[in-house]
Amino acid sequence: MISGNEEFNDGKTAARHWVTVQLDTDGLRITSDADVIERHWPFEKLRAVEAPRAGQSLRLTCETDPDARMRLSDPVHISALRRQAPQLFLTGLAHPNVRRNASIIVLVLVLLGLLLWQGLPRLSVPIARMIPLAWEQDIGLAFRARLLGGAKVCDGGAGTAALSELTGHLTAGLAVAPEISVMVADRDMVNAFALPGGHIVIFRGLLAKAESADEIAAVLAHEIAHVSERHPTQMALRVMGIGMLAKLLTGDGSTLVELASEVGGALLLLSYSRDMERQADASGRQLLRRAGLSISGMSSFFTRLRENKAAEINLLHGYFSSHPPLGERIAGTDGNDARQPALNAEAWQALKTICD
Repeated sequence: MISGNEEFNDGKTAARHWVTVQLDTDGLRITSDADVIERHWPFEKLRAVEAPRAGQSLRLTCETDPDARMRLSDPVHISALRRQAPQLFLTGLAHPNVRRNASIIVLVLVLLGLLLWQGLPRLSVPIARMIPLAWEQDIGLAFRARLLGGAKVCDGGAGTAALSELTGHLTAGLAVAPEISVMVADRDMVNAFALPGGHIVIFRGLLAKAESADEIAAVLAHEIAHVSERHPTQMALRVMGIGMLAKLLTGDGSTLVELASEVGGALLLLSYSRDMERQADASGRQLLRRAGLSISGMSSFFTRLRENKAAEINLLHGYFSSHPPLGERIAGTDGNDARQPALNAEAWQALKTICD
């Protein structure tokens, strides 16, 4: 049996007491003169108040007496305690509490990841609406920069003005108009896509395939509808996954944008659900009607694409692979509505040649 004097505080007052500490076979027996203090701290219940350091005193508490503190300064006591209660001297992942907590954290992260991925159809809408608009716009810019790389942004003066005019007609039909930013990228891919925060990109290849401003208006209305429903942000949730949720919980917008930049290229690897696409088609038609524009552009564009699909399958893969079948979309947009053209001939020509 090893015994000696050590410093003790019962946690009820600020007073410090010198006590006699005996290391029994099953724990520490703590007593003082006149039996004012009498405690028994089992070895397995001992906890270090702070990480032990070589050559320094050891501060202890006990699970059965959590308010009390004792400072062991005698090297003999500390050495004996190292043999009897080795858990006090474990650090890092070797410590059972750390291992247990780390396991819990990993399990929670895995479950949250699965929840975000598998439960996205239900969760993405409320989570997307939690993101501040300023963050969403910055995230969209980060995605756009990553997706476009070094592609030139076309700015043809009159063509840019025509695009702004067309965008203004369509957004005027929104009950609550988000801030929409539309640009044309100098790439020959037949594609257009919407990003978080109202950023929309049209590729030069899509303009080249279109035969009228009404057809471009139909595509643009479709993408604006995606933005209005915050579909791009919901898809970004899938790409950024648990990292995005962690940033939301910590309120860290800057690193959220960094995360968007890192994973931006993966966004185009995902496709909107068919339900999202049908919703965007229906909302896009409403935008066209409210703007007083013809919806026949959708029908003519889809009809021509179906006729030329075999020859243009590679070009069309980017924009149309995830959309509802062309036959269904044509049936949904067919109509001989006599309305004003989306742009006059001069403005349409300027837009079509915006990258020249």
